[in-house]
Amino acid sequence: MNRSNALVRVMLLMLLTTMGGATPSALANQTLERGDFTATYRILVEQRAKAVVPVRYVITLTAGGQEQRNEDRTQGVLVSADGLVLVPARAISLDLSALGRAPPGAGAEARSSGFRVRLPGSDEWRDADLVTRDSELGLAWLRVREASGLPFIDFNEVAEPVPGRRFYTLLRTSDEWGAVPVVRPGMVLGETRVPRRTLLVDGMPGLAFDAAGLPMGFVDIDLAAMSRAQGRGLGLDLADLVMHMLPARRVAAATRLAETLPVTRLDAPAGE
Repeated sequence: MNRSNALVRVMLLMLLTTMGGATPSALANQTLERGDFTATYRILVEQRAKAVVPVRYVITLTAGGQEQRNEDRTQGVLVSADGLVLVPARAISLDLSALGRAPPGAGAEARSSGFRVRLPGSDEWRDADLVTRDSELGLAWLRVREASGLPFIDFNEVAEPVPGRRFYTLLRTSDEWGAVPVVRPGMVLGETRVPRRTLLVDGMPGLAFDAAGLPMGFVDIDLAAMSRAQGRGLGLDLADLVMHMLPARRVAAATRLAETLPVTRLDAPAGE
């Protein structure tokens, strides 16, 4: 029980320490190097921030035949007026053995349930249900119950990510910091076709926009790749410690499909 909890804590600590530019001073230097983005900040906060919502859920850690339940949270993005919410697939389920942090076949995994979303301008946490999860794309969708008329991100017009282009990830802080929107700059560093076509980026996880506020792609962490890189000795070759971006046009296509699917009501509200 304690081992599984400690395992997740170690993984999260590794994640924070390997995300390039994660220290406040380094982030400040990156911002200065990339220039003034006051206008972009204003566009994103005024026109897009209401669609970024906090999501809470209960995560059940299973290891060695034992279970432990804890509450966790992630960033969600409203992608329809009737409450469809885009979240990273890793917030729904995670195979810990695939990260190399548990013996193969040990049954070490994390699964989430009891999803709740706090909508813009409200202090109420609303129940949400899982719609679908696409492990290949690294995306999942929830649907807030009995929701309508919500602000959302429209994928009808998107920006194309190419190596060398800057992007801006829009996030929302926790209640401890006032639940305010923050904008984190990033850059598309390169592109690979091994093992599949992927844009390699430096930035923060979440939905990324261009300077005009158009969706550019969804940035996320390849936890398995990061885990493999940690086991390659002390050569300090950090070239593989990057994030990846799924282009917005692919996010849009998957979201259109998710809109047509029924919810999967297998989870109970948190606290039950």
